[in-house]
Amino acid sequence: MGIGYLLGGIACLAYTAAVGYFGGIKKSPGLLKLVKMKLGKNMSDETAAKVCIGASVFTLILGIFLFVFGATRG
Repeated sequence: MGIGYLLGGIACLAYTAAVGYFGGIKKSPGLLKLVKMKLGKNMSDETAAKVCIGASVFTLILGIFLFVFGATRG
């Protein structure tokens, strides 16, 4: 497995864990404020939490893809 794919997969899983937990489950006010600031000020906290969950699911899928693709390449 290439070291780049391995590191990319680990980074994706770390991002998934951090954003999924602090943004979607715990609903940390700082992270939700950052999401609302970047995407739209009229966004509610619940919508920002759903965006965090969506981003974490996407990066989880990307991390799994990187692990599988890296394992098949070398």
